Amino acid sequence: MNPVNPEAIGVFGLIAAVWCFGLEQLGFGVKGGDHKEISKSLAYIAILFGGVTQLYTALHMYLFNITGNTDTSIYLGTVFGFFGLFWTLVGIFFLKGGDKKQIAHFFGIGFLLVVSFTVKALQLGLVWPLGVTLMIICALLFVLPPAWYGKGEIFTKIAGICNILIGICAIPIFLHAIGL
Repeated sequence: MNPVNPEAIGVFGLIAAVWCFGLEQLGFGVKGGDHKEISKSLAYIAILFGGVTQLYTALHMYLFNITGNTDTSIYLGTVFGFFGLFWTLVGIFFLKGGDKKQIAHFFGIGFLLVVSFTVKALQLGLVWPLGVTLMIICALLFVLPPAWYGKGEIFTKIAGICNILIGICAIPIFLHAIGL
Protein backbone atom coordinates (compact mmCIF):
# COMPACT_ATOMS: atom_id res chain seq x y z
CA MET A 1 0.00 0.00 0.00
CA ASN A 2 1.37 3.42 -0.96
CA PRO A 3 1.18 6.17 1.66
CA VAL A 4 -0.88 9.23 0.91
CA ASN A 5 1.28 12.10 -0.34
CA PRO A 6 0.72 15.09 1.98
CA GLU A 7 2.47 17.38 -0.49
CA ALA A 8 -0.83 17.71 -2.34
CA ILE A 9 -2.55 19.62 0.47
CA GLY A 10 0.55 21.70 1.25
CA VAL A 11 1.10 22.75 -2.36
CA PHE A 12 -2.63 23.33 -2.88
CA GLY A 13 -2.57 25.66 0.15
CA LEU A 14 0.47 27.45 -1.25
CA ILE A 15 -1.16 27.98 -4.64
CA ALA A 16 -4.38 29.31 -3.08
CA ALA A 17 -2.51 31.69 -0.76
CA VAL A 18 -0.08 33.11 -3.31
CA TRP A 19 -2.79 33.66 -5.92
CA CYS A 20 -5.04 35.48 -3.43
CA PHE A 21 -2.17 37.66 -2.23
CA GLY A 22 -0.87 38.19 -5.77
CA LEU A 23 -4.24 39.32 -7.08
CA GLU A 24 -4.60 41.72 -4.14
CA GLN A 25 -1.08 43.10 -4.68
CA LEU A 26 -1.89 43.67 -8.34
CA GLY A 27 -5.09 45.49 -7.35
CA PHE A 28 -7.65 43.02 -8.74
CA GLY A 29 -10.99 43.08 -6.95
CA VAL A 30 -9.92 45.41 -4.15
CA LYS A 31 -10.55 48.85 -5.61
CA GLY A 32 -12.89 50.72 -3.29
CA GLY A 33 -12.91 47.84 -0.82
CA ASP A 34 -12.69 48.15 2.95
CA HIS A 35 -8.95 47.72 3.58
CA LYS A 36 -9.54 46.38 7.10
CA GLU A 37 -11.89 43.68 5.78
CA ILE A 38 -9.55 42.82 2.91
CA SER A 39 -6.69 42.43 5.40
CA LYS A 40 -8.82 40.21 7.64
CA SER A 41 -9.79 37.99 4.68
CA LEU A 42 -6.16 37.71 3.58
CA ALA A 43 -5.21 36.81 7.15
CA TYR A 44 -7.61 33.87 7.19
CA ILE A 45 -6.34 32.70 3.80
CA ALA A 46 -2.72 33.00 4.96
CA ILE A 47 -3.29 31.10 8.20
CA LEU A 48 -5.54 28.34 6.89
CA PHE A 49 -4.31 27.77 3.35
CA GLY A 50 -0.71 28.97 3.59
CA GLY A 51 -0.01 28.05 7.20
CA VAL A 52 -2.04 25.06 8.37
CA THR A 53 -1.76 23.07 5.14
CA GLN A 54 2.00 23.45 4.91
CA LEU A 55 2.57 22.74 8.61
CA TYR A 56 0.45 19.59 8.18
CA THR A 57 2.64 18.57 5.24
CA ALA A 58 5.85 19.33 7.15
CA LEU A 59 4.73 17.23 10.09
CA HIS A 60 3.97 14.28 7.83
CA MET A 61 7.29 14.63 6.01
CA TYR A 62 9.12 14.48 9.34
CA LEU A 63 7.10 11.72 10.97
CA PHE A 64 6.45 9.34 8.09
CA ASN A 65 9.43 9.71 5.71
CA ILE A 66 7.02 10.19 2.81
CA THR A 67 9.71 10.30 0.11
CA GLY A 68 11.35 7.06 1.21
CA ASN A 69 14.63 8.97 1.58
CA THR A 70 15.16 10.37 5.07
CA ASP A 71 17.34 13.27 3.89
CA THR A 72 14.82 14.34 1.23
CA SER A 73 11.89 14.06 3.65
CA ILE A 74 13.74 16.20 6.21
CA TYR A 75 14.63 18.76 3.52
CA LEU A 76 11.06 18.98 2.20
CA GLY A 77 9.66 18.96 5.74
CA THR A 78 11.88 21.91 6.58
CA VAL A 79 10.81 23.79 3.44
CA PHE A 80 7.12 23.18 4.14
CA GLY A 81 7.63 23.96 7.84
CA PHE A 82 9.28 27.31 7.12
CA PHE A 83 6.56 28.35 4.70
CA GLY A 84 3.80 27.13 7.03
CA LEU A 85 5.21 29.28 9.82
CA PHE A 86 5.84 32.12 7.36
CA TRP A 87 2.20 32.22 6.27
CA THR A 88 0.97 31.88 9.84
CA LEU A 89 3.05 34.89 10.85
CA VAL A 90 1.81 36.90 7.89
CA GLY A 91 -1.78 36.00 8.76
CA ILE A 92 -1.37 36.98 12.40
CA PHE A 93 0.21 40.27 11.31
CA PHE A 94 -2.79 41.01 9.08
CA LEU A 95 -5.15 40.25 11.97
CA LYS A 96 -3.31 41.86 14.86
CA GLY A 97 -0.99 44.38 13.24
CA GLY A 98 2.54 45.12 14.27
CA ASP A 99 5.57 46.93 12.97
CA LYS A 100 5.79 46.67 9.17
CA LYS A 101 9.55 47.28 9.26
CA GLN A 102 10.10 44.27 11.52
CA ILE A 103 8.11 42.08 9.15
CA ALA A 104 10.17 43.54 6.28
CA HIS A 105 13.31 42.46 8.14
CA PHE A 106 11.82 38.99 8.56
CA PHE A 107 11.27 38.84 4.79
CA GLY A 108 14.96 39.69 4.32
CA ILE A 109 16.01 36.85 6.63
CA GLY A 110 13.51 34.58 4.86
CA PHE A 111 15.19 35.48 1.58
CA LEU A 112 18.53 34.16 2.89
CA LEU A 113 16.93 30.94 4.10
CA VAL A 114 15.09 30.36 0.82
CA VAL A 115 18.35 30.89 -1.08
CA SER A 116 19.72 27.92 0.89
CA PHE A 117 16.58 25.88 0.09
CA THR A 118 17.07 26.76 -3.59
CA VAL A 119 20.73 25.75 -3.61
CA LYS A 120 19.81 22.41 -2.01
CA ALA A 121 17.04 21.81 -4.59
CA LEU A 122 19.51 22.47 -7.41
CA GLN A 123 22.09 20.17 -5.79
CA LEU A 124 19.44 17.44 -5.66
CA GLY A 125 18.71 17.98 -9.36
CA LEU A 126 15.22 19.29 -8.58
CA VAL A 127 15.49 22.22 -10.99
CA TRP A 128 11.97 22.10 -12.44
CA PRO A 129 9.55 22.78 -10.94
CA LEU A 130 10.81 23.02 -7.33
CA GLY A 131 14.05 24.91 -7.99
CA VAL A 132 12.35 27.41 -10.29
CA THR A 133 9.50 27.94 -7.80
CA LEU A 134 12.03 28.58 -5.03
CA MET A 135 13.93 31.02 -7.26
CA ILE A 136 10.74 33.02 -7.77
CA ILE A 137 10.09 32.91 -4.02
CA CYS A 138 13.59 34.36 -3.59
CA ALA A 139 12.65 37.18 -5.96
CA LEU A 140 9.44 37.75 -3.98
CA LEU A 141 11.28 37.91 -0.66
CA PHE A 142 13.81 40.27 -2.23
CA VAL A 143 11.12 42.80 -3.26
CA LEU A 144 8.89 42.51 -0.19
CA PRO A 145 11.14 44.51 2.20
CA PRO A 146 11.13 47.67 0.04
CA ALA A 147 7.39 47.17 -0.59
CA TRP A 148 6.71 47.03 3.15
CA TYR A 149 9.03 49.98 3.77
CA GLY A 150 6.80 51.95 1.38
CA LYS A 151 9.55 52.53 -1.21
CA GLY A 152 7.17 52.53 -4.16
CA GLU A 153 4.12 50.75 -5.45
CA ILE A 154 6.27 49.09 -8.13
CA PHE A 155 7.68 46.71 -5.49
CA THR A 156 4.16 45.67 -4.47
CA LYS A 157 3.24 45.04 -8.12
CA ILE A 158 6.41 42.98 -8.66
CA ALA A 159 5.53 41.01 -5.52
CA GLY A 160 2.08 40.37 -6.98
CA ILE A 161 3.57 39.09 -10.23
CA CYS A 162 5.97 36.87 -8.27
CA ASN A 163 3.08 35.43 -6.24
CA ILE A 164 1.09 34.61 -9.38
CA LEU A 165 4.18 33.00 -10.97
CA ILE A 166 4.88 30.97 -7.82
CA GLY A 167 1.37 29.55 -8.03
CA ILE A 168 1.75 28.73 -11.72
CA CYS A 169 5.13 27.04 -11.20
CA ALA A 170 3.74 25.04 -8.25
CA ILE A 171 0.96 23.49 -10.37
CA PRO A 172 3.22 20.68 -11.69
CA ILE A 173 4.28 19.88 -8.11
CA PHE A 174 0.62 19.69 -7.11
CA LEU A 175 -0.31 17.53 -10.12
CA HIS A 176 2.55 15.15 -9.35
CA ALA A 177 1.50 14.99 -5.69
CA ILE A 178 -2.05 13.92 -6.65
CA GLY A 179 -0.73 11.33 -9.07
CA LEU A 180 -1.36 13.06 -12.41
